[in-house]
Amino acid sequence: MRVVYSAEQKRVAVATFRRLGSYVKTIRKLGYPSRHVLHDWVHQSRRGRKPVVKRQPARHYPWTVKLSAVERMNAGQSVKDIAGDLGIVNHMLLYKWMRLWNQEGERALMTRREKREADGLATRAQLEKSLPDDPDELRRLAARLLVEKHVLEHELDLVKKDGGVIPGQLSNLNKTRIIDRLRARLPFVMLLEACAISASSYHYCRGVLERPDKYGELAGRIEKIAGDSGFTYGSARVWLKLKRLGVTVSEKVVRRLMKEHQIPVYYAHRKRRYSSYEGETSPAPDDHVKRNFHADEPDRLWLTDVSEFAASDAKVYLSPMIDCCDGKVVAWQTSRRPDKVMTQSMLEAAIASLPTERHDALRDDKEAIPLIIHSDRGGHYRSAEWIETTKAAGITRSMGKKGCSPDNAACEGFFGRMKTEMFYGHTWTSAAQLETAINDYLIFYNTERLKTSLGGTIQENRDKMEKPEPSRKQS
Repeated sequence: MRVVYSAEQKRVAVATFRRLGSYVKTIRKLGYPSRHVLHDWVHQSRRGRKPVVKRQPARHYPWTVKLSAVERMNAGQSVKDIAGDLGIVNHMLLYKWMRLWNQEGERALMTRREKREADGLATRAQLEKSLPDDPDELRRLAARLLVEKHVLEHELDLVKKDGGVIPGQLSNLNKTRIIDRLRARLPFVMLLEACAISASSYHYCRGVLERPDKYGELAGRIEKIAGDSGFTYGSARVWLKLKRLGVTVSEKVVRRLMKEHQIPVYYAHRKRRYSSYEGETSPAPDDHVKRNFHADEPDRLWLTDVSEFAASDAKVYLSPMIDCCDGKVVAWQTSRRPDKVMTQSMLEAAIASLPTERHDALRDDKEAIPLIIHSDRGGHYRSAEWIETTKAAGITRSMGKKGCSPDNAACEGFFGRMKTEMFYGHTWTSAAQLETAINDYLIFYNTERLKTSLGGTIQENRDKMEKPEPSRKQS
């Protein structure tokens, strides 16, 4: 018997199918009808609906067409007429092109590829198309590029090792070194071509490289002298040391050899300076030095200050006393804390180092040439203990202006030289290691370091220096 379905059942069945998209799932869900009946209902429901129109793919218009349309719009022509003449389907695109042209100009109308073509930039396809078709010619090209690649790699190695080497401007000696390294793997003729050097020049330079080094022994002595100084000596001091050892050579040769053999010399770096200023805790004495850090005799003018040295685990503070006559460090004290105990013990050690006659004269003879201790306005030098100790020893105190480092420039310069020569460029893992290095350096500074202002001598020769006759202070 034939089953008759109502219009509502048909509508529900068709709607369920459109939601589920499957005949089998629809029949299982509703329990009716058969597969071929449901197919007929769905087919009939599609009758009378508008057919689905497939969208045409977007057309690409060259930027020249876009520019022409924009120019005609600026001339006042109708947008629809322009679109009809240029074959533009959607005339609304012209308004978009006009907006882009107003914002960025002609390049806004170009695609990425059109911009590359306008700039003259080759694409990968163009590059591949420009390659030769002959396999033998391709092999020759690949071989030449491989040789040039290896040469450039070795040239970059030379540039990294020697900052004076300029890429693309290698000397013939450096080109010869590169060819010698690659000659076992690559053809000699192609290496000559890649390095732009003739065969005669190569053989001449190779002969030069095979000669015994004229300054080989001298370079070794220079490196040893620099190493013994902790690489604090520049070419001037190395030359003075060689001169004292009886080696006659030009300072320019020493400078060149240090550069060629990459012997380092430590230079100063900017660092935050420790400040001991605590305010005007006591009256400041007058400045008796006036930035004239010169003394004709020892124990006439001393300078002092405090500087910090940072290690990984702690800081070390140094308080030295420097004699302006020859730069000798009369006394020094290190500490983990920048307190007054450190500076006070250093002061007492410096006073104890004075010759007995000089010490007695300062204390008892009012007409003796004074001993001046010059410092900044730090709190260490304004304490009651410091003032009493200097007064009892007959020492004259002197201070520069507040916050004016040039007023104690000689002492600041000493710290700069010291940090350049022994502190910067090293990794200090512990404060104990740093403290030992400071003490070792100050001993070296007093007993071995050459001082150019003393004619290449050292501070320990102060007793051999010609001294003027003792004089009395003018009344």
